[in-house]
Amino acid sequence: MPYVVDRSRPGVSGSGIYPRHPLAEAPMIELGGFRQSRAVVALPGGREVEVVSVHPCAPRHTGEVPCWGAGLAALPRAGGRPRVLAGDFNATLDHPPVRELLAGGYRDAADAAGRGLTPTWPRLGWTSLPGVTIDHVLADRRMPVSAFGVHSLPGSDHRPVFAELGLP
Repeated sequence: MPYVVDRSRPGVSGSGIYPRHPLAEAPMIELGGFRQSRAVVALPGGREVEVVSVHPCAPRHTGEVPCWGAGLAALPRAGGRPRVLAGDFNATLDHPPVRELLAGGYRDAADAAGRGLTPTWPRLGWTSLPGVTIDHVLADRRMPVSAFGVHSLPGSDHRPVFAELGLP
């Protein structure tokens, strides 16, 4: 892709946004070393959409739960220009911080497409754990969802999520 906002670090603590249209970087969200990139993408016809690459701390231990909660609480709320939050939320739709985002004007693309319980982590064969849905595309509820899919990616413990969205 010709445009990029890359706030990656070695390992899993950073992220990037790679659109095919010009963009302007928005303030990054950084908590506990996890960097969630943000950008406003300029689309043909003068329309804009903000994209946030989501990856808060994983709440694997009690001490990491505050970082995880703060990372989700720091995500921008819906309203104004159309916005998409996409990535590894380390949370299901049942976790209170995600329910708050949904109640505030977002919708889950998988849920809108009737695929809301499709597991994204761990990838089948990665471990013996049952899969859960922690990777999401949350779109401004004004944005129609025209396609959704969950795919395989060898070498990753997550399954990539694809959503095709329209603008209001």
